Amino acid sequence: MQASMLNSLLSQGRKSNRLDSQSGVTILEMAVAMVILTVGLLGLAASIAYAVTVSNKGRNLTNTKLLAVSVLEQMETLRNTQELTFKQIANTGQVDNTGASKNFSGFPIGFQPLSNNPGPDGIFGTSDDLINPGLDNVYGTADDFTDPTYAAANFSRQITITSLSQSLKRVEVIVRYYDAGGQQRNLTGVSYLNDDTRSNFR
Repeated sequence: MQASMLNSLLSQGRKSNRLDSQSGVTILEMAVAMVILTVGLLGLAASIAYAVTVSNKGRNLTNTKLLAVSVLEQMETLRNTQELTFKQIANTGQVDNTGASKNFSGFPIGFQPLSNNPGPDGIFGTSDDLINPGLDNVYGTADDFTDPTYAAANFSRQITITSLSQSLKRVEVIVRYYDAGGQQRNLTGVSYLNDDTRSNFR
C-alpha cells in the first residue's frame, strides 16, 4: 500500500516537473522568434521597394512612348490638314517652302527641350516651343520671352527627317529620359510619311 502511494506521488511529481518545464518561453526562444520576424519584415520591405521601382520604370517608359508616338502622329496630321506641305516637313536647312501658304523654318537638328507649348507657329518640336507670349498673351510683341518652365523636366527630343524619294520620308524621333534609377535612356520611334494627303480631314 505504501509502495503504491509512493509510486503515485513520484509520478505526480514527474508530471508537475514536466508541466513546469514546458509552461513558459525562454529568452533564447524569444530571441529566435524576433530574428525570424525581423528577417520576414525586411524581406517584405525589400519586395515593396522593388515593386515601386518597377512600377516607376514602367510609368516612365509608357510616358516616353506616348511622347514619341505623339510627334509621329503630328507629322501625319500636319500633312493631312495641309498646315505644312509635304516638302516643308523637314529638318532646318532642308525645308522647301515653294508653293506653301506660309514659311516654315523646319525642325531643329539635335536634341531639343521637350515643351508642353507649341509656341507661335503652333507646331511642337520647333525652335520656338519655349516662347512665352508675355502679359499681353500675344505672340510677336515686345514682351515675349523664353520660358524654361515650359520644358518637361528630364526629357529631351530629337527629330530626324530623311527624304527617301520625292514622295517618301523617314521620320525618326528619339526621346531621351531618365529612368527611376537615374540612368539616362533613349527611346526611338520611326515612321514613314508619304506625299498622300487623302484622309478624313478632306
